Amino acid sequence: MTLLTALMAMLMMVALGAGLTLTTMTESSIAANHRDGLQTLYAAEAGIELGISRLRTTPDWGAVVTAGATTTFLVAHLADVVQNTAIDSRFTITVTVSPDPNGDRDLLVLQSNAVGPGGNRRNVQVTIRHLPADASGARAVETVSWR
Repeated sequence: MTLLTALMAMLMMVALGAGLTLTTMTESSIAANHRDGLQTLYAAEAGIELGISRLRTTPDWGAVVTAGATTTFLVAHLADVVQNTAIDSRFTITVTVSPDPNGDRDLLVLQSNAVGPGGNRRNVQVTIRHLPADASGARAVETVSWR
């Protein structure tokens, strides 16, 4: 009888240990997926910022896009673009530029698509406006919408 009680207690301890291990592994997997998803979103946002930065130095946006067409502006691994070896090289960003659907020549629509580890994909779309030149001749860029 004592042996049976000891075996039952041991079985219950093994079951509790297995349950705890399974829960820990699941929580770790959820946390890693959440981290990868956030990093992929940040990579997509970095693609938008990089696209805006490059467009700030472009005086004529008409040369970047043609009427009614979407132009691929940038395709790269994020680590190569930011020149930082600490960034995971599995992040790939693609930035496309489209003219304003309503025909405004001072508006552009940028879309950044980032692909990260585990097949995570995030998209960010931004509409930007080229502002008139200031006294020094520099033209700023205004964000009209960000989604």
